[in-house]
Amino acid sequence: IIEFACVRCEGGEVVDTYEQLIHVDRSIPDVVSVLTRIRDSDLEGKPMMDDVREEILSHIGSDTMIVCQNTPFDLKMLKGDGIDLTERPWIDTAMLASLVYPELRSFSLGYVSRVLELNHDPVHRALGDVHATLELLSLCWERLCNLPPEMYSCAKDIMSRSPKGYAMLFDSVKHGDGTEPPWEQASSASSLSAVASAEADASLSLSPLPIPTPGTVHCTDEPLVPGLLQGVIDACATDDSATHWIAVKNLPAALRNLEIPDTVSVLYPPFLVADPDLRDGLLAQDTFTNDEATLALKIAWFDPEVEKDIRVHGEERPVWNGKVACTEESQTYLDQFRSLKHTVLLDHRQLLSFLADPKHAGQNALKSGNHIIIDDASMLEDTATKACGSLCQISTLRAIAEGNAELTKFTDLLSLWAERTRQMRDAYELTSQDLGSKETEGILEYVRRLLEEKESLPHQAVRLIENVGKILDTKRLKENISWIETRQDGSIFLQSYPRSIGLFLKSELFETFATTLLTPPNGIETLTEVLHPKVSKEKSVVSGQWSAEPGVDVSFPEHKLEELLENPPPGRTVVLLGSKRLIEQLFITRTEELEVKGVTLICQSMSGGMERMQAEFLSAKTPVIWALTPWSFEGVFLPPKSIDRLVLCSLPFDHPNHIIFSKRAEKYQNAFMEYALPRLLHRLFRILRTFVRCSTEERVVEVLDARIREKRYGSVVKDYLEGLNISHPLPAGEARGEGKGKSNEHTQQPNI
Repeated sequence: IIEFACVRCEGGEVVDTYEQLIHVDRSIPDVVSVLTRIRDSDLEGKPMMDDVREEILSHIGSDTMIVCQNTPFDLKMLKGDGIDLTERPWIDTAMLASLVYPELRSFSLGYVSRVLELNHDPVHRALGDVHATLELLSLCWERLCNLPPEMYSCAKDIMSRSPKGYAMLFDSVKHGDGTEPPWEQASSASSLSAVASAEADASLSLSPLPIPTPGTVHCTDEPLVPGLLQGVIDACATDDSATHWIAVKNLPAALRNLEIPDTVSVLYPPFLVADPDLRDGLLAQDTFTNDEATLALKIAWFDPEVEKDIRVHGEERPVWNGKVACTEESQTYLDQFRSLKHTVLLDHRQLLSFLADPKHAGQNALKSGNHIIIDDASMLEDTATKACGSLCQISTLRAIAEGNAELTKFTDLLSLWAERTRQMRDAYELTSQDLGSKETEGILEYVRRLLEEKESLPHQAVRLIENVGKILDTKRLKENISWIETRQDGSIFLQSYPRSIGLFLKSELFETFATTLLTPPNGIETLTEVLHPKVSKEKSVVSGQWSAEPGVDVSFPEHKLEELLENPPPGRTVVLLGSKRLIEQLFITRTEELEVKGVTLICQSMSGGMERMQAEFLSAKTPVIWALTPWSFEGVFLPPKSIDRLVLCSLPFDHPNHIIFSKRAEKYQNAFMEYALPRLLHRLFRILRTFVRCSTEERVVEVLDARIREKRYGSVVKDYLEGLNISHPLPAGEARGEGKGKSNEHTQQPNI
């Protein structure tokens, strides 16, 4: 801790303000200096923590409630420096805001300060954060006091069973006299740039897709302009001659951009569906943790059927996954299959889980004559890999174990085993020696013992424990790759996935069902891991009418990123860098310089999670530059006309040391040309498609990687990107293929 600040309030009035810089016996990391604007020289002559610990405690007071933005983090930091406030009553304003400001896109302090116009002064410093936190608490308090009576009573009941801080706060709210929820009353809410907006892609007017014969896959090239998926859904919705199953990579993200006709069923995966029995069980608990309490209140207020009906925030997510969400055996999830319409929208992973599990309820719904359409087929390798694998996130298991001593003990042992086994590595591949050790045998024996009593365990716990047993089974190593992975937030995953998925897709999908793949240009040639050599495949072309869209102006300038930063372009720019290390370096070297020029710099990892970065990018004054990795940009969801310029600094090849990628590459004679390069081209297409969806009409793309000019494969990449520049309309009646293997000459791409 290099700075501490607090404001103490009594009776609604500020009675004490305190701030103190604190000397430390080592240099301040560069990232921290940029975040706080505190330098080593600022701490010269300042007291050490040992000198001010009692002074800090005296300003906090002995009987006060602790209020912070992201309180668990602050309490952990203070405890590490000898100030233990963890037994004090506390509340978290970020969680309060997620309750009473559900219309906001993010709940970070910097973001809410901007859109709610909080006093966040002095900026970058601890006291500025305190001032903003106090004002946010005040605004949350006002909204709590304006709850309708029934919501007010519900809040009082749930929070009376929560830890002391929230119980005290809600006990102090003496009335709820609103006529409707305050977020619906607020006339300004609709004008906030913070409000999450969903604007459907313009639909392409398509004729029904030709239905291939099972055993022959139709590959249909996507245009770069958005709207094909909406057009496919609309066409299938009016075609009742067959049952169409349309699988998308990410169902929640897709639904943000789509309008769903009445003749289409949306089939949610179990982890997004609330199980009424589990939901009621959570609400009936005698006591709650802080995260259980806030999630329980959201559930009681909004009665969600699926996760998107509420704003699950922070550490509420493991609670949702462990104590609310359905499993594949939950009746509520199974009820979705009872009244499916002739067109069904679902995600890749859910569809593939039907195929991988003969006992799955989806097996009865899928018929051999059904037509399966896979959108974003360049992601099919990755989603099929996950669908056929086993996963255990230890934080989810811990959330389920809350209140169960036996499960908690197992989770602790599993966590200790994972930490010891991974040997401080972020990704550690498990070997037969690891799985044959006495420690692993002890974990497996515990798994067997728990599963003997599985009727007494929550369904979610049983599923995760079974996955642990599969992951640690040494017999599965021949066909699977198993490893321990630690993410940036410290969460630990145990996972095991198949070494190859081509034969699985061939036998369970392509040879059984009429299958159409919506692929990047030339996907029939480049989906080498998905389309097994023995798979029969033809190229088909969708037909219909839509107006021509302006292309993407892709250029390959020889200047470097530094030149762009010296003279930042107007508007909103996204810069894609090849690693988080490079982004951190950009943050360190350029943040203050750009701020002086009036340019906002948002950096991945330095500026919070994806929702926060997207929210801050939209609300920041221009010029604004957002730096993130290409892989993260693929998942960006912004409204149309949000980005003016995309700068790709390096070609986003898969990391050669990634466990799955490296193992699969071994089987190719020329792994680079046959596997790595096609995956790169697919990723470039997805990146440009994301950009086009949310770009202005004057959009510009710059590719700065010198390998375009210096490497032999650079011309292939350049030709591919330039081939995406023009989007041609397909007139009504254009050849559709219809099993003949025809293609549209305008969309042909060079072979690799």
